[in-house]
Amino acid sequence: MPKGQTLDATVTLNVNYYPRVTVGPENPLKVEANVTATLVCTVDSKPSVGSVRWMRDGSFIATAFRHAIPKVTLQDAGTYTCHADNGLERKGERSLTLDVLYPPTVTIEGPSIREAQVEDTLTVHCNVTANPPPSSIEWSREGRPEFRQSGNILRLSRVTADHAGNYTCRAVNTIHPTGAESREHFASASVIIRVRHMPGPARVTPDSPVAAEGSRVILTCMAIPAGWPESTYKWWKEGENTRGVSGEFFGSKYVIDSVHLGSEGTYKCLAMNEIGNGEPASVKLTVHQPPKFTIKLQPHVTRKVGESSFKATCTAQGKPKPIVRWLKDDEELTAGAGLYEVSTESTEIRSNVTSVQSTLGFVGRSRPQSDEIIPGDRGKYTCVFENDVKKVESTMMLKVEHAPIAVHQHGKVAYNLKQTAEIACKVQAWPKPEFQWSFGTNTAPLQMSSDGHYDISTTSDNYDVYTSILKMPDIRERDYGEYSCRVANGLGTITSTIRLQPKGAPEKPTNIKAIDMGPSHVALLWDPGFDGGLPNTKYFVSYRRAAGGDEVVAPDCAAPRGPAGQWLEFDCRSSNPCNVTSLDQHQTYSFKVKAYNTKGHSDYSDDVSATTAVAKIPAPQRVSYDPEAGSLAINVGPTCLALVAAVEKSEGSDNTWRLVDVWQLEVLGSVATQREGSLDLETSNPEPRIRVRLCLKADHQKCGEYTDAEIGPSYIAQSGALATPTLIALVVSGAVFLLFAALLLLFCRCRRKHAAKAKDYEMDSNAVRPSLVAGNGQQTQAPPPYYAENKALEHSLDLALALEDPKSPAYAQPGYGYHQPNHNINGENGVNMGYMDNSYSNSNNGGSVNSQDSLWQMKLAAANGGNPPYDPMQHGGYGAADPDYATYPHLTQHEDYRESYNPSRQEFCPDPYAAVVKSKKHMDSPYHDVSGLPDPYLEGLDEDTKPPQHVSLSYDESLESGYSTPNSRGRRVIREIIV
Repeated sequence: MPKGQTLDATVTLNVNYYPRVTVGPENPLKVEANVTATLVCTVDSKPSVGSVRWMRDGSFIATAFRHAIPKVTLQDAGTYTCHADNGLERKGERSLTLDVLYPPTVTIEGPSIREAQVEDTLTVHCNVTANPPPSSIEWSREGRPEFRQSGNILRLSRVTADHAGNYTCRAVNTIHPTGAESREHFASASVIIRVRHMPGPARVTPDSPVAAEGSRVILTCMAIPAGWPESTYKWWKEGENTRGVSGEFFGSKYVIDSVHLGSEGTYKCLAMNEIGNGEPASVKLTVHQPPKFTIKLQPHVTRKVGESSFKATCTAQGKPKPIVRWLKDDEELTAGAGLYEVSTESTEIRSNVTSVQSTLGFVGRSRPQSDEIIPGDRGKYTCVFENDVKKVESTMMLKVEHAPIAVHQHGKVAYNLKQTAEIACKVQAWPKPEFQWSFGTNTAPLQMSSDGHYDISTTSDNYDVYTSILKMPDIRERDYGEYSCRVANGLGTITSTIRLQPKGAPEKPTNIKAIDMGPSHVALLWDPGFDGGLPNTKYFVSYRRAAGGDEVVAPDCAAPRGPAGQWLEFDCRSSNPCNVTSLDQHQTYSFKVKAYNTKGHSDYSDDVSATTAVAKIPAPQRVSYDPEAGSLAINVGPTCLALVAAVEKSEGSDNTWRLVDVWQLEVLGSVATQREGSLDLETSNPEPRIRVRLCLKADHQKCGEYTDAEIGPSYIAQSGALATPTLIALVVSGAVFLLFAALLLLFCRCRRKHAAKAKDYEMDSNAVRPSLVAGNGQQTQAPPPYYAENKALEHSLDLALALEDPKSPAYAQPGYGYHQPNHNINGENGVNMGYMDNSYSNSNNGGSVNSQDSLWQMKLAAANGGNPPYDPMQHGGYGAADPDYATYPHLTQHEDYRESYNPSRQEFCPDPYAAVVKSKKHMDSPYHDVSGLPDPYLEGLDEDTKPPQHVSLSYDESLESGYSTPNSRGRRVIREIIV
């Protein structure tokens, strides 16, 4: 190497190491049986290895790093070793334990049925295998949930018949495989213990058998305990020899395939085995017989009108005794109809079988001759017998021969010109009648014409009703009139007149009646009148509450809807019957109905009265009786019903109650009521039984539930005492009310003094002279409303009335704001109106609270010297007249307030010149709305003491004669306020 040069060299050091082996995923690896187990071998070595060797018990298994064993079994459990060799002197290996988990397996040693003698000791072993071992092993007994024994051995000492049964051994373990959640498993096995003993007492089911004749009956016998060896059963019927009766003699079940009346009786059962016999049991079998007809009705019967003494009879027998009913046309005949009489006789035949004979007599006070057949008797008659087993019927069709009887509802029909008219003549008759039509006074019969103007057809039903229809297409004016329908058969002739007329308003309903009454409704039914030819008839019911009756008795109870005497209306639409709702309970109402169609309406029907029911009468909340003081206390919850308290007592053991007193109650509406007083029971019993119920004051038979009295003086004290918080609340409320009343009185007095000073000032002023009635036919300003804020306006009205010409009328007609015909509302004809369309006073704009408006009127009146008032709309607004009001906006009258109302100031302050309280609600005004501002007169007042929202003012006619003093002026201006 030349001098001065260096040699660079790189040395690589290779280090080899023997295999390091790990196994998993966990060690030991826990796997549930029948699940795939995966064994993992991981090797770290240099040089690396390409495979490993899995060994178990010296036997080669596999070479893969991940070795899977599908569906592992108990035989797969053990130690697995993973070997790794990379050629170095030392090899690597690691062992993995595979733990196979499985749920319990339970078996019973010996036979599944064990037999023991009474007084023996019995031991049963329960073998359990499981991995992991079971957490619990327990014995239980079927039907005896209280029996429990822990451990795998069942021990029964000194066994008796009661120990016989089915015993179960149950084992539980918890399996937690690697990488999965734990689960609980259980298994069980049973053994039957038989104790040799004779049967116990027998029992037969059903215990009260009832069977219908001809049905199948099964009686079952069992002994408790059943006995071992297995028992046999012996059956017999009481009163017969013990060789048995037909059916199964030995066996737990006794079967009668078809029972009859002779099968009825007492049956006994005995359980027995080789050790002995148990006590027998007995049961009584009752056999019922369905009704059977022995005499039926004749299927078809014909009778003539006027025949007498006609009867229909049917007879049936059954067990129990049948009940008989009679129907006509499927509707039950009522005893009170006065057309029929029913007589029934019964006779017992045998074995409690009863024969019943029933006769329907066509007799009654409602018949013309008491017992003669009438046309209305025709129809279907049914005799019905029924008992607990079955219902049977027999039917008779009765035809009555009689002359025709008209049954069409109205003697008129209505059609318009050009329509097709159909006039129906409907009659009941037998035999079949013949029809003949004629028109007007012409008796010649109408025939089916070749031009088709008349078409006649006849139909019938199954109840001797025949209908002839005269059909006329394209009717003309000359077709209107009366058509005669002559109907004749062999027994007589009738002529019915039917009028054809144009369509019109309906006729009034008749026979209105109430068919159902509830606490808040009444259902009405009526006979509709002729509908005027228009089928879309609608009905309106007018109703009003009758005066008197059970009125509301408490101040805070809601008044009944609709004052007494005021008619209200309910829309029934087309409903008949009609259910009138929203009524008050226990109130009497009058009802009448009117019919409407597109042509008009009918008159009202006659009135009918009905009283609504009571929803529920409450029971007393508490009743207390003090025997020593002889005092009774009754607490009643909130109610608005007028009630009385009925007090009853009971003595002795017969539980008989007797009414001793009736107390009147003053109910308080929304708060509870209490009454306490003395009660003289006239009894020696120191603790009598007392109960109280509440009844209607108007009807003492309508009452609520009873409340038993609590006996003892402490109960009276508790019932009569008010709670301390209640007393405190009452005292505080009273103090607040007195303070408010004092402040209100002081405020009114102050306002009165202020008003008097202002009035004196205005009376002395000659510059201000506004007039309500202007001369020369000019319109003045309308009288201003009384509002508390318009102080100057208030006094200007008094001043105007004082200075008014007494010969000029104050108003054109009584009351404010009514225009008379032919008068110009601007006052051209000299008519003085309370409120005019172009008036700009406070009263005409709905009562603006801006007092500047009235001041402006007073200025203009003084400036013009009584001339017509300045019209701001004609002269550019208020600003042109007075700079003080230059910013006041233009006024536009929105409405004619001829029916506006103003409240009276006398409502809250007795002095007529004091400031007046205004209503919080007033009509729309073009002025700025200040209705939401607080009103000192209204703050703190409840709804009952606030001024009305709408009132009307009436004036005193003495205005026309002038006033003598300022004080009389203001009182006469507003005489009354009508709310």
